[in-house]
Amino acid sequence: MVSFRLSNKTASPSIKLLVDDPIVVNPGEAVTLVCVTTGGEPAPSLTWVRSAGGLPEKTVLNGGTLTIPAIASEDAGTYSCVANNNVGNPAKKSTNIIVRALKKGRFWITPDPYHKDDNIQIGREVKISCQVEAVPSEELTFSWFKNGRPLRSSERMVITQTDPDVSPGTTNLDIIDLKFTDFGTYTCVASLKGGGISDISIDVNISSSTGKEAFSAFSFASV
Repeated sequence: MVSFRLSNKTASPSIKLLVDDPIVVNPGEAVTLVCVTTGGEPAPSLTWVRSAGGLPEKTVLNGGTLTIPAIASEDAGTYSCVANNNVGNPAKKSTNIIVRALKKGRFWITPDPYHKDDNIQIGREVKISCQVEAVPSEELTFSWFKNGRPLRSSERMVITQTDPDVSPGTTNLDIIDLKFTDFGTYTCVASLKGGGISDISIDVNISSSTGKEAFSAFSFASV
């Protein structure tokens, strides 16, 4: 004899994400997010949402799996999997996608050679500051060069990185007691430890003009 037993047991949904949080990737990489149900009666439905607007148009959805074939900076953000079976509250799990980027390099010199009353002079201290926008900021590293040769911090040339709470993404080169031999092209190179992103290189040329030292040139390039 075969017997059947009907059950009206219900349970609110539960889920888990089979991904890291956060996920740090390079532009152009494919990203796959996997969400699976771990409970719920009846079986919940799964949907994906993004905190900053809708999902990218190129997103491919297959059940609880979300794939972005070639991610770009504008696709970054918090992605959430939501499970709902109309029993209790929907379940939600989120992960943050961070897309590596380096952009908007700039520099300034102290004292400022653009002010005619604040010329750079032999024997004075000169500070060259270099700043970039980096994502993620904790992967940012800087290198300094003079005329193409690596510079290391010393008693007379001090390399520091500014407190990120004060001026994020900033490095400084302090030249103590400026000498004629210090003239040349100083290059600040910003890189991300994770790789995959072109470095940003900023050149600052310090030279003499009519007997007085002055800022000469600037260039910005990716290498």
